[in-house]
Amino acid sequence: MDAWIWGAVVFAIVLVIAGGIAWWLARGCALTMIGATGAILGGLVALISLVLLLDPDAGLRVSFIVTVASGVWLLAWALAGGIRGQRLLRGEERAEAEAAVPVPVTVAHGH
Repeated sequence: MDAWIWGAVVFAIVLVIAGGIAWWLARGCALTMIGATGAILGGLVALISLVLLLDPDAGLRVSFIVTVASGVWLLAWALAGGIRGQRLLRGEERAEAEAAVPVPVTVAHGH
């Protein structure tokens, strides 16, 4: 049973670290920061559940559920932030390309 508890503690700590790294890499992206916040809070809740719940089996179950849910939360929001970032980048590239195309004088004046 001790190996299971230590494994759950390690996974919760890894989740908190992953959330911190995602926050650091987010560079102001609100979607990724939401995912990172959820992962950090989920990892902390998982650790707290292992410490505070009197029944080790219940603590492991709660920790597992919270850890998996927080990991999925981080993944979903990080993917959403990445997709949004790609769309914004493509839009900027498209706008720059359109601005760089010279318009002939005769076409611009209708001659």
